[in-house]
Amino acid sequence: MAQVVCSRCSNQFEASNHLVTTGAAAAGAAVGAYFGPGVGIAMGPLGAIAGTVPGAIIGGTIASLGITKFTRCPSCGHVFMI
Repeated sequence: MAQVVCSRCSNQFEASNHLVTTGAAAAGAAVGAYFGPGVGIAMGPLGAIAGTVPGAIIGGTIASLGITKFTRCPSCGHVFMI
């Protein structure tokens, strides 16, 4: 990603953390898969399916995109939005 400057302590650091992004995607996918079966998706004349897999895909995508907008300064621990 890019260099980020902390607004509290003026520390410069790299804002990418793939472990956090992967964890957020997994958690979002699990939540989406949990709530997905309660939602039926109509497919017209082909019938309908449970929303388990689509819910997991959408939940994982939204969580991974959302978590990349926040970062924590390694020096002072301040959490802020990029």
